[in-house]
This record gives sequence, C-alpha cells and structure tokens, in this order.
Amino acid sequence: MHNAPDIDGPDGPVCTPTARPAGDGGASVSPELRTLVRDCLDDLDDLVGRYVPEVSAFDDYQGVVTPEDLRDTARASFELLLRLIGGLPVPEDLREVPERLGRRRAHQGVPLERLLQAVRMDFRVLWTAFLERTRPEDLPQLTHGAVRVWEAVEFHTVHAHAAYLDQVAVLAREQERERTALMGRLLSSDGRDQRLVAQAATLLQVNAQSDFAVAVAPPESQEELRRAVTARLTGHSPHLQQHNGMLVLVARLPQGADALPSAWLDGVACAVGPVARGLARVPDAVRVTEAIAMTMDGDDTARGGPVTLVDAWMPVAAARLGPIAGMLADSVLSGLDRLSPHERGRLLDTVVAYCESGTVAAVTRDLYCHRNTVLNRLSRFTELTGLHPTRPTEAATVLFALQCSRSRGG
Repeated sequence: MHNAPDIDGPDGPVCTPTARPAGDGGASVSPELRTLVRDCLDDLDDLVGRYVPEVSAFDDYQGVVTPEDLRDTARASFELLLRLIGGLPVPEDLREVPERLGRRRAHQGVPLERLLQAVRMDFRVLWTAFLERTRPEDLPQLTHGAVRVWEAVEFHTVHAHAAYLDQVAVLAREQERERTALMGRLLSSDGRDQRLVAQAATLLQVNAQSDFAVAVAPPESQEELRRAVTARLTGHSPHLQQHNGMLVLVARLPQGADALPSAWLDGVACAVGPVARGLARVPDAVRVTEAIAMTMDGDDTARGGPVTLVDAWMPVAAARLGPIAGMLADSVLSGLDRLSPHERGRLLDTVVAYCESGTVAAVTRDLYCHRNTVLNRLSRFTELTGLHPTRPTEAATVLFALQCSRSRGG
C-alpha cells in the first residue's frame, strides 16, 4: 500500500487510505448522515454485538476464529467504515484494517467466499443501525447516503479480498519451499526415518503406505515432464523436485495400479523406476531411476517415451561394474580383434540381430542376406569367441559384453 498523505484530525495527525471508496472524491456529507455516523461510533459495541453472533455461526469460522478475534476485527472494521462514510479522518491504526483482516483469515484457513460473505454483512448491520436511528420523515435524506455506505463496504471488501489472495500466494510459496526441503531430505535418506516419512506424507497430502510412481527427466526433457504433469496428473498428488541435476517426479498411483499408467508420461523422454511400495521406498526407487536416466542417450530422447529398468538394465549394470565391465568386454570380444573393422562390425550386427529375433529367417530379412551367410557368420563368431549366440545364456553374456564395450566407448 502506498503511503497516504497525513491530515490533521481532532486528536492530531491521522492518515487516510490511499484508495477512497468509489464516488467519494471529497464530496460533502450531509449533516444528518454525519450525525448518524457519530452516534454509531459512540455505540460500536451495539454493532459488534449484532454482527458477531451471526458470523460465529458460520461453520468455517467455528473452531478457527475465536470470539475475541472476531470482536476485535469487527470493532476495527466498523470504525473504519463509519469514518469513511462520514468523511471523518482515519487514524493510522485503522488504515490497514482490510489488509490485516484478509491476511489473517487466509492464514487461519477461512475460505475466501466465507470471508467475503462475512465482510459484506457489514452493510446490513450498518444500514439497520442507521434505519433504527432515523425518523420516518428523514428517511428520504438517508436514502441519498446509501451509496456512501455501500461504497465504503465495497472498499473494505476489495482490499480484504486482495490481501487474502496475496497471503494465500505467500503461504503457497512457503509451503512449496518447505515441501521441497523436506522431500530433498527424504530423497537423500535411506527411508528408515519414520518421522521424516510421516512429515513428507503430510506435506504431500498422501497416505505414506500408498504406492508411488517415480520418474526422472534429464535436463533436455525436463520441460516435457513438467507439461505432462500439469496436463495429466491432476489429482494424484504429483511432486516435482530438482535432485542431482535432474528433475524427479513422485506421484501417488491410482489404487490397484501395479505400474505407471501409460497415458501419464506417453511421449516424454524420461526414466521410470520400479513402483515404490510406500513413501519410505521412494528414495531407493529414485536412486534406481536416476541410474536409468544417466544411461539415456540421444536415441532415447529422439524416440521419446519412458525408459524402464527392464529396458535399461544392461547399461545400468555395465555402468555399475566399473573397471570390471571393460575386463568382461575384453574377455568375451578380444577374439574379434584380428578382424578388420568392417568385418568385425558385420559379424556383430548379425549376432545382435539374431539375439534380438531368435530366428535365422528374421535376420536374413532384416540384413538382406542369404540364410547360409547368416549361419556362417554365427559359426565364425563362435569360432573366434567360444560363445554360441544361439544358446540363451551365452547370448546374454555376449549382449552384456557388447554393452560393456559401448559403455567404455569401445
């Protein structure tokens, strides 16, 4: 609120609100209306006594706003309104009554529509008090003052409304910061701190025993993930968190779901981890999912869509083997070193195609070569490495060794 100019009142300098009720413009107030205003100022307890019982009966106020709080705010509000209606000076302590009221009720969790209903009740209470103090022959003159009464109440309502929304935004930012900090602690933990798990469940507004989906997007896919969450995950308590340079999604799964619903992240290039059975298992699921995301390459991003642990277990395992991965690759593939790069590549293409399809016919179709050529290449690979791509366990060893070789740039 901008500083308002001070004016001299009967009791010294006072301050007027920066925004006056609509139509005020310093217009003169009739003597009759000003007399009513002064009478009501002298009898504020009567106005408060009429107002408080009605508002106290609101369900949203019971147990939230104490009677003392309601009386204090009502008294200040009526004094402010009467001074505005009567064109009287507004002391400094009344200047921000609407803003204080709006912020306070937002902090207390009173619904906005109920606050506005309570504030607008001021008009009925004031108008009733004016009518009771007006002689029948003076009613036409009072009617001319109705606009001032309504405009004063609207001024009060608008400012309380704006302050309420500002406070809600502040509380939301504070809650988001608290949730982010708490989830950061949870994701970096082993999940065994039950108090931490319970606090995170409270902030996320979920049952700690629910099942959760976990997804991780590398930097190039983070905006895609954010858009998908906004558009598709409403109602599933999604939480997005920056962690280890990646964007982590934790979302409560629908009851009975055993996996991430395909529609949630369709087309988003991200890693999806195993389902976390309970919030305490989320840290482990996040670590696994981050390991998957670290193996994603340009091909994964270009294809789009989630990459699961089943899809990525080989590169994940190869990355975790460290120097052992290179030793395994050498042990399995060193026999191919005697071949020219062209011949080596052709042999490996044939082996990989066969391992993926399991049939010679599929390989001949995919590589556009004769059946005997495929059989000769498979036989040649066995001769050089001692491993048979046609045997499932040996084929798995070959494929994993190739993954280890790629992981080290071989």
